[in-house]
Amino acid sequence: MTETGSEGGKTRPEEVAAYIAAMSAEMGRLARKHNLGALSYLLDLARMEAVEQSGGGPPAEKRRIA
Repeated sequence: MTETGSEGGKTRPEEVAAYIAAMSAEMGRLARKHNLGALSYLLDLARMEAVEQSGGGPPAEKRRIA
């Protein structure tokens, strides 16, 4: 299966990571709203990793998890 981007070319890994970051952020908000602490924490971790992989965040060694 081949994924295509908005311009008809293959989707770049950075684009996929940015999409995953957005989706995990939304799911994290939903989990927090319903007091699903462990799930919201894991989704936040996934979001931070996806942001980094998309090129939109600081390197891992400069991040802090609150």
